[in-house]
Amino acid sequence: MASVGFQVIEGIEAGRIFRDLSTPVSIGREEENSIQLNDERISRFHAKIQDDSGRIILTDLESTNGTRVNGRPIRMRVLRPGDQISVGRCVLVFNSTTADKPEESIESRTLSDPDKFPPAFPQGAPPIPTNLAPVQTAEVSDVLDFVRTEILTALEGVSDLPKASEDDEATISTEPIKLSRDAIHRLHNVSGQIARYLKKLADPDGDV
Repeated sequence: MASVGFQVIEGIEAGRIFRDLSTPVSIGREEENSIQLNDERISRFHAKIQDDSGRIILTDLESTNGTRVNGRPIRMRVLRPGDQISVGRCVLVFNSTTADKPEESIESRTLSDPDKFPPAFPQGAPPIPTNLAPVQTAEVSDVLDFVRTEILTALEGVSDLPKASEDDEATISTEPIKLSRDAIHRLHNVSGQIARYLKKLADPDGDV
């Protein structure tokens, strides 16, 4: 059992603080919830928060309008201090007394900017799982290796995409989307991060 806390920074309940809640914690409109929020866009039982070996896990309970963390829709997410959870019109900032880092002072992020995706992990890449069984380690490695290979394969074709011809309707309809240098750089960074994950899985005690 862990102790967690939240502060509501946006929405009808803005200003409310929930301190020292013992997991499991439920969020929703009904009185039975640990965190009851008076918002018709929030489901009766919207999301739950539980502790597993000191890690705090948020799970959406198939809510009508979904749950977001740092502006991105999620089904399940390991929370870190400073993460912003959006349910209905409410945004809650998470902090856990069992977390590795102390609570940090943060400013509210713009979660609804239509022109850009908010960072899903503003604190940096999440840590790779530890204490996995050998078969679980192999399965996670397979998934990561698949994603990394697909990214690298896609990047190989970026500079070789055919140029559309004005008199070729089929070619025009499939004209490639241009990627900025920053977008390509980010994809390469993701590939590098996955490579570091794979190395850590293979050698948990090694330096990455």
